[in-house]
Amino acid sequence: MVKMETHTSHYNFIKDVQEHYALGDIKIDDTTLRDGEQTAGVVFRREDKLQIARELAELGVHQIEAGIPIISRDERETIKTIVKENLGPSIMAWSRSVKSDVDKILETECDAIAISIATSDIHLKYKIKKTRDEILDMIIPCIEYAKDHGLYVSFNAEDATRTEYDFLVRFIRECKNAGGDRLRLCDTVGAMTPSATKFLVKNLIKDTGIPIEIHEHNDYGLAVANSLAACEAGAEWISVSVNGLGERAGNASLEQVIMNLMALYNIDLGFKTERLMELSLLVEEASGIKVSKDKPIVGENAFAHESGIHTHGVLSKWYTYETFKPEMVGQQRKIIVGKMSGKHTIRSKLDEWDIIANSEQIIEILKRVRDTSEKRKSPLGDEEFLDIIRDVLGYENGF
Repeated sequence: MVKMETHTSHYNFIKDVQEHYALGDIKIDDTTLRDGEQTAGVVFRREDKLQIARELAELGVHQIEAGIPIISRDERETIKTIVKENLGPSIMAWSRSVKSDVDKILETECDAIAISIATSDIHLKYKIKKTRDEILDMIIPCIEYAKDHGLYVSFNAEDATRTEYDFLVRFIRECKNAGGDRLRLCDTVGAMTPSATKFLVKNLIKDTGIPIEIHEHNDYGLAVANSLAACEAGAEWISVSVNGLGERAGNASLEQVIMNLMALYNIDLGFKTERLMELSLLVEEASGIKVSKDKPIVGENAFAHESGIHTHGVLSKWYTYETFKPEMVGQQRKIIVGKMSGKHTIRSKLDEWDIIANSEQIIEILKRVRDTSEKRKSPLGDEEFLDIIRDVLGYENGF
């Protein structure tokens, strides 16, 4: 594991901030292979799922939600194969509140099950067309049946954050009494603020005493923030996916959640963070969903510097414009030559190639770099940059 060295804001760790935390023993449940595969257009092959599961285990996640066995025989066989690899993490599968779904999960030999049902009046009226009593009559026998067969049970309140509070408490208590081990609190349409998330989690723990897993969607770009807020209020589990894959705008990003916990909350979960980039690239290829260049942690530009002022700073002391070294997550720092570059960037690149130039030549090289970049609206590659250097320095042949 790469040694963690961070330079984040000291305000994160002052007493007045931390005294409001109820941080516990936080664990990560990765749902890339389930909710991640529910991303529109994504289909993982069996070998994709196996390799992703292996990498998640190597990273150090606590639980892998491996899929939905009722989908197909091939899905069940894939999950069973993952289970038989004995990777280390708990292996969970997802189920509707239907006994036949639970039976399919038992075939896979998973040790954990996520039994799901909608709880909001919106979903009850317009989607499943059931009353509150009817959905309790559906899920409770499934929880009891799963527990009777030795499974760890997460009971999922779909659309929990739009569910009337008194009924949500009733739902949790009855599921807990049936043997449910934890609540998966689903912000299914990503419709809460961090403050509201913290309020809800804190009160549910107080009123029910149930361990809570927060499952956030990113419709408003708050999935990671809400997940962290839930942990501040005492949630013990965070549901995540690699690259933030998931339905619509996705789920809370695995890599962002982990680095937030480690760098901004100083919680060492023992993850091999240097494997994050490799895992991200694996999921990018398997899913066909390209990671945006400006994606935090694993994006191509996450540790790229072009602006002259920024480049000068980061070349002097890396923590002027980075809070941890890129190697921490398997990345590399990139110094980009383009319109925004300055003399320090040019000098750094010349030193990198052991090329000597005086101040006047560096100014001329910089002028040509900026002109070229501005005309075509993109940075320069190494060979183009070298061509300018050769021309300015009067070298006819390459170096």
